[in-house]
Amino acid sequence: MRRRNLISKRLQALIIVLACFGFGFSFSSDFNVKKETDNISVTAFGDGFIAVSENGCINWIAGDGKIVQSKSIPDVNFSTIAANKKYFISAGNNGAIYYAKEDCDFKPIHSGTVKNVNCLTLFKNKVLAGYNSGELRIGSLDQKLEFANVELTGNILSLSSNEAYCYGLTDKSEIFYTSNGTEWNVIDFNGMYSGYYQSCTFSKILATQNQIAVVGENTDGEPVLYFSSKGSVWTERPLVYTDEEGFKAKLNEMPRDIFYDAMHDQYLLLLAQGKLMTIPACSHCHQLYKITEAEIQAISGNDKNIILVGENDYIKLISTGFL
Repeated sequence: MRRRNLISKRLQALIIVLACFGFGFSFSSDFNVKKETDNISVTAFGDGFIAVSENGCINWIAGDGKIVQSKSIPDVNFSTIAANKKYFISAGNNGAIYYAKEDCDFKPIHSGTVKNVNCLTLFKNKVLAGYNSGELRIGSLDQKLEFANVELTGNILSLSSNEAYCYGLTDKSEIFYTSNGTEWNVIDFNGMYSGYYQSCTFSKILATQNQIAVVGENTDGEPVLYFSSKGSVWTERPLVYTDEEGFKAKLNEMPRDIFYDAMHDQYLLLLAQGKLMTIPACSHCHQLYKITEAEIQAISGNDKNIILVGENDYIKLISTGFL
């Protein structure tokens, strides 16, 4: 018996050594799954904006684009944010979720988990938080978030909601939505459109009052944009624009974020290399702009300005009438 235990311990040690050197053994852990979205996020709130910086703190940004206040919480690295007219919520590592009103007084929300939060949204007075391995939690501000009854296999990357529906997507191109937070519909986009559209990997979903948009890339590494009226049927919008010489060109830069400019009824597609594409209702009227040399990661806006935020606390305001 003693010899058998010794052999067993030696075998376990050998397995660990082989795993460390990459000989075919792997051990999965939620904390080792890389979140595909960036940890820079911004949203309109009140008369200004609130942003999560790359170092994980919260910045309050005035209407003129200046940071007027910053706040951090020990051992919390914020990575995502969402807001409505009443309050905003922010979340990050180890399941930390906080909310505040305009008084900037942070109050914790009991997430019920120590998993890192990938994304957030507010829907019908409920907080929804997305995690790796298809885990979605939902609850009120003053209650512990509970598991949502939705069957997903991928990591939840993005959540968005309007007054009627809440939408989300995973890194396996599962698109899911609900009207009540209890009953969910799940669509396997690549499976549904196999043989019709190329397989895609989506990174962001955005719900407006009349339409839902998803952005990402296809198997050829090309940027893609799809629209849907309710979430069950999707139509591709070709990302073609007129270049500076008047010729039609195909977009090459990868999308990083998307925002809807309601004042001008157009989507703004934030791209790599400091570029921005306007997507109006007219599919032949796309325009591509070079905004900055800086690497911008997130976009939001209000009735007056579009805000772009990026690395090293980069902030740029653009008048909604400029684009």
